[in-house]
Amino acid sequence: MAETADQLFAEISGNLPTTVRANQFGPSIRDLRPGALVQFTYDLQGSRITDRTPLVILTDVNVKYFRGLNLHYLTFPAIKKVLQKSGLNACNNPFFNYKNNIKQDEYIKTAFRRYKRIGVRRLKILNCDFILNVMGSVRAIDPQEIQAIADSIKEQMQRTVQQTMPNMPQGKP
Repeated sequence: MAETADQLFAEISGNLPTTVRANQFGPSIRDLRPGALVQFTYDLQGSRITDRTPLVILTDVNVKYFRGLNLHYLTFPAIKKVLQKSGLNACNNPFFNYKNNIKQDEYIKTAFRRYKRIGVRRLKILNCDFILNVMGSVRAIDPQEIQAIADSIKEQMQRTVQQTMPNMPQGKP
């Protein structure tokens, strides 16, 4: 990870999403492959859409549709499992597919979606390795640390209440 702000901005600018060109049928499928991490706006007339800006790791790319895992429906540990090499190794893996990688995991399978190409707008290919690097730097919070923070807040609130109590008027007005 970057040590200074300049290094951070250089790292981010080198990993910006690649915008995919489109035609009247939707985004060009020439640059899309299984294992690609993509983000797009989805708007399809007459369909019930719950996530209009999905973040998807692709399993299939077809002339009419894309299929893959919408990472918005997974927890952080499950996303890491899907993307990391020690897990399902989906990042940039041209052999990543439903049958061999997703079907056997009941929880991950719930995030599997199909998107009609004609409803896809502003598709961008993201750098999967950069996303993994950022995710790896996120610090997990220790439950004991959370409890210590909660205890500290309770103590501060009790002191505040005790300090304001003597200033309160006594008796009935």
